[in-house]
Amino acid sequence: MSNTLAVQGSSATRLRVASRVAAAVLGGYVFAWGTVAAVTGLLSATGMEFHDAEFLGAVAGLLAYLVAFLCTVATRRLAMAWLVLLGAGALMTAAASFVQSLLT
Repeated sequence: MSNTLAVQGSSATRLRVASRVAAAVLGGYVFAWGTVAAVTGLLSATGMEFHDAEFLGAVAGLLAYLVAFLCTVATRRLAMAWLVLLGAGALMTAAASFVQSLLT
């Protein structure tokens, strides 16, 4: 009987770890994508050359990915991490699309 509980507990732990890793990797990617799009769009809107804005956006996206990854690993509420990462990434991407539509 105790072996059955140990196997169920370890599979639940594995599922939580897999969900946390997926949130950190995939959610961090969406958040970083949104950051790159938003920073690039906003810097282009201020008159900066596109390739310079794109480079600075990529650097900001790399830093955002690192922060998102570490915060997701450290958080206690995994569902909130998923919500924040995916929601913020989608909002930043939408904002960047709106800014780019105003520029053209």
